[in-house]
Amino acid sequence: MSYIRSALLIGQDDFLDVHALTIPDAVVFDMSKSMGESFNPLTVKDRIRQSSDGLGSRNHVRFSVGASDDLRTKLLSVFSHDIAAVWISGISETQQVRDADVEIRRLEMEHGIDPGTISLIPELNSVRSISLLDSILTAVDRVATIALNLDLVCSDLVGAASDSSDDLFVQRHILAEVAMKVAGQNLLLIVTNLDSQLSTQKMKMVASTGATGMLTQDLNSVASLNDEFVLTPARIDQAQTVIQQWLSNPVDAQENGVTLQAFKRATHIVGLANQVDAR
Repeated sequence: MSYIRSALLIGQDDFLDVHALTIPDAVVFDMSKSMGESFNPLTVKDRIRQSSDGLGSRNHVRFSVGASDDLRTKLLSVFSHDIAAVWISGISETQQVRDADVEIRRLEMEHGIDPGTISLIPELNSVRSISLLDSILTAVDRVATIALNLDLVCSDLVGAASDSSDDLFVQRHILAEVAMKVAGQNLLLIVTNLDSQLSTQKMKMVASTGATGMLTQDLNSVASLNDEFVLTPARIDQAQTVIQQWLSNPVDAQENGVTLQAFKRATHIVGLANQVDAR
């Protein structure tokens, strides 16, 4: 499981600055739009390679869900050992997550990659997909992260006519519900934001309501995201204390209110913190 604080969305024709001073934790190459005549798989594969060589970020690819054969064709056209995760958006049935897992596993085996190496990130962008969250979270082991497009879900729920303050109020409630369920499975939650410029107000709202990172098109926001979503020393210390209590004496720990679930959660948090320290 890779801790992603900042993910930078790159379209086929977008400029990718491989010499950027601030490096996102992941670069997400957007393949979610239909592939027209202008699509060039070799160009995308070359840009993925450039990202690996120049930035050192984890490389992800993002698709819209269609038939499994369609996903396989698209993924195969850009597949390489440099891909760490596959995003799928437009989910309307849990079976689509299982189908994507099967296609990724086939490609892993065909390319000599250990099964399960490539993560699968379902992206929720409708009320329907939110209603499927419980089953999505346990559908396949490959799912270690959930993405949530708050703008689209909010629009689907209440329409697009509300003002910004109302939007943030509704979005906070949606995010809190999703974050509780995702955290309960010790998984990560990335909020998708496709604004050309990410507002500080929205970033802070997302960070304070349970998300672990954001997907953005705004390269200038990457440094702020990396700072905003870092685990605080107090939270890490608290998790380490829980771990020490449990490892010292599980019986005494449970009598003091430290459950097995709390121990697993604390281990998860310390593991994420260690990933950031290693970067």
